[in-house]
Amino acid sequence: MDSGFMIGWIIGLAGGMGIGISIGISVGKKQKPWSELTASEKKTRIVSIIAGAVLFVIGVVFLLVRLLT
Repeated sequence: MDSGFMIGWIIGLAGGMGIGISIGISVGKKQKPWSELTASEKKTRIVSIIAGAVLFVIGVVFLLVRLLT
């Protein structure tokens, strides 16, 4: 592992966390409570959470493969 890879990893992690927090804050202010959502809004929210979780797992696997090879 060279130092350029580690610097890129650290910058990417910090940037991703910053972007994620800013998106979470901006979206979180506009959200309605779960009990006030319609059925289609609940379905959309569930699908987006699942998609985010799948992308997160893919990213972690990709990172581990890159670190271990």
